[in-house]
Amino acid sequence: MLKGDALRHQMVLPQQRDFYDYWRAKCVGGRLPSRASIDPSEICAQLPMVTITERQIAPETDAGHRYLFRLAGTGFWRFYGDEIQGQHVDELPIGSRADYWHRVLDMVVDQKRPFHGVTKPNTPIGSHMAQFWVRLPLSEDGVTVTSILGYDHICALETVIEPLKYPQKVYA
Repeated sequence: MLKGDALRHQMVLPQQRDFYDYWRAKCVGGRLPSRASIDPSEICAQLPMVTITERQIAPETDAGHRYLFRLAGTGFWRFYGDEIQGQHVDELPIGSRADYWHRVLDMVVDQKRPFHGVTKPNTPIGSHMAQFWVRLPLSEDGVTVTSILGYDHICALETVIEPLKYPQKVYA
């Protein structure tokens, strides 16, 4: 479950790796860290873009559950134009991206391991942005995932994908 550093080496941004390293330091004896072991004073720089999400039973949905933002940093206001803490993922103005996030969060809970990636926020304010994310399982008993710690780094796409200044030739 928590063996090796392959996932860390796949992360693109140092901010993702730093946040992952912090979480890994809280994993004692191969067990998942608890929510109480996350100390906000140790991650001050990341707090505006930190979330804690919980899976809730919701039989009225196709999946039978929904994800609620128990905590969401103030940095998310800029992209959603409103507070997302206390809202469910499917209530956010992200259209089809809600399905994407449900799949990601399901994988974290079901596989009991961290995941990372990059996507477009798909918010009206963030459609030209890249969202680099990390989702990390938290557990009260060290095994069963009870919540998900998240960190997002959002930046303009042009800072990530630099246009080529000169045509390139490819030789085989």
